[in-house]
Amino acid sequence: MVPTVPRILLFGRIVLDHRFWVEEFPPRTSRTLCEEYLEDLGGPAAVASVTVAQLGGEAVFIGYRGDDPAGDRVETLLRSRGVDSRYLAVIPGARTPVAVVLIDPRGERFIFRHDGSPPPQSIEAVPLHELDRCDVVLVDSRWPKTAEALARGARARGLPVVLDFDVDTAETWAVAAVASHVIADEEMASRCGGVEALLRQLAAFGAWGAVTLGSSGVAYMGGFLPAFRVRVRDTTGAGDVFHGAFALALAEHRAEVDALHFASAVAALRCHLGRVPDRLEVTRFLRARA
Repeated sequence: MVPTVPRILLFGRIVLDHRFWVEEFPPRTSRTLCEEYLEDLGGPAAVASVTVAQLGGEAVFIGYRGDDPAGDRVETLLRSRGVDSRYLAVIPGARTPVAVVLIDPRGERFIFRHDGSPPPQSIEAVPLHELDRCDVVLVDSRWPKTAEALARGARARGLPVVLDFDVDTAETWAVAAVASHVIADEEMASRCGGVEALLRQLAAFGAWGAVTLGSSGVAYMGGFLPAFRVRVRDTTGAGDVFHGAFALALAEHRAEVDALHFASAVAALRCHLGRVPDRLEVTRFLRARA
């Protein structure tokens, strides 16, 4: 029997990143020579979708872009990474979000973001029929009303729903109440009274929760996993990569803590390599640290 490829439906934001590696930040002069430059994809769900595809899963991305050169570029980049972009909507007259990312010698990134045109309140053409052909759904916090509708459709079909939880609004909490798995970042936990308080609130919803803590590791209800130690080149998008890898691991029927371990390895390699790793690189990395 030919094994099936896990299929992940990902809904949320896409951004065109312009990344510059600088010798120091903040700079001491008005002109600073950059060591390296890279144009790449940003946005939580978009980077997660690239991660799924790079690791051997099938990624279907749902989102929007403007009808501008930046929009053309993000769609080209998405397709070149093996992501199904058929549901990337083009909004007439809109400008695609862009960001300048400065990366210092420690690999820490500083993001200067322009959100483009005001995003639509919702994306109407969400393909709910695609839920019948996928294994896991991942949503970020950007269009919470549409994300909630997608999450409800997925849960009604018995599918896991992973929420990348980094916006503290009533609308995103409504999504958290529907999702089966919620992964927040440290800043979100700080706004909610701390890691333990946030995890307790998620558990009260019936969701399995975790909080990523950067280089310290990841906390979950009843446990903690330390981060893998690597030499860091670029931390940009490490959390987004983490979420994509976690969703793929769930689609492969891994238990949550095993999925966290796998996602931590993928995110660490992302920081070390400055790009999303492939499956062989992750396998070798984990074997070397077994």
